[in-house]
Amino acid sequence: MIDKNTFSHFPIDYNGAIWEKLTKLDFSKRTKLPKDILCFIEKGTIRKYFLDSETEFGREYSVDFYFSGDIFTAKSDNDIEKQFIYEPIGKGTLWYIDMTEVRKMFFESQLCGSIQKVFMEERLREKAIREMQLLKASPLDLYNYLLSQKPKYIQSVPLKYLASYIGITPQALSRIRKRIK
Repeated sequence: MIDKNTFSHFPIDYNGAIWEKLTKLDFSKRTKLPKDILCFIEKGTIRKYFLDSETEFGREYSVDFYFSGDIFTAKSDNDIEKQFIYEPIGKGTLWYIDMTEVRKMFFESQLCGSIQKVFMEERLREKAIREMQLLKASPLDLYNYLLSQKPKYIQSVPLKYLASYIGITPQALSRIRKRIK
């Protein structure tokens, strides 16, 4: 059974129907996640990225990371979302439910709709901050932000993925890390 306390920072109805409909998935680095699902990460880390097929080597761009206690959707509703790849970083456990079922629950319950609104507002705020940082901050500033505000990224994400998230090469990230020490 899922540990609901892992998600206590979300305004979720802990007696709601969703908990009974979740499917457990123990994952490793080689696990392919299903698409069109709502995920609850109980433990572990998932990386969201896309490949630049325009370049010779298909450069990877890390877009986001999800950790224990995070909730996210892995969707493929349109051409843009189909480009995203959700890859586990190591072993972990997540619970998921098909988005078709989630949509039904939102239509049937005002509480689900309210929770969705709060969740979406928070994600939108996070994305706006990230976009502003990418446009305005230097790689050093971005790394310092991660150190101070998101230490889990520094502790849990391999450096090559962290460099991609910041928008620099692993070598440039290594120079930044040396400069800070």
